Amino acid sequence: MHFFESLNLLKSTYAACVKPLCTQYGLTRMEFDVLMFLCNHPQFDTASDIVKIRKLTKSHVSGALKGLTQRGLLDPFYREGNRKTIHLRLLPAAQPILEDGRAAQERFGTILFAGFSQEEFAQCRSMFERACAHARVFMQEGSR
Repeated sequence: MHFFESLNLLKSTYAACVKPLCTQYGLTRMEFDVLMFLCNHPQFDTASDIVKIRKLTKSHVSGALKGLTQRGLLDPFYREGNRKTIHLRLLPAAQPILEDGRAAQERFGTILFAGFSQEEFAQCRSMFERACAHARVFMQEGSR
């Protein structure tokens, strides 16, 4: 199997793990991804953080944030002394989704790494982190 086919298989497996939650809670996949990003990375709490780190389009993130805010799952707010940057706060109503979302993400990991020893998992993680570091350097250098 080729590398890119493998990436697509992993993405499809993750999608299959989270699709039931999106259906159950009436969320789009983008809304779910935004909620889980904010849950898993509380230090990144702006729309621009989500766009930059997740490499998503501004319009898709904006639409998801609007829907999540209207449903009472997310609270956009300004920090004291800064009326320029809108920060995002998860609301208590999002908690059941976040708990189920984390369980789905754990299930995805369990599916991928079933039968791996702790050492094999650590090696896999280390190699993946190295590959990602190479990709980051390449992208920062302007994709020569």
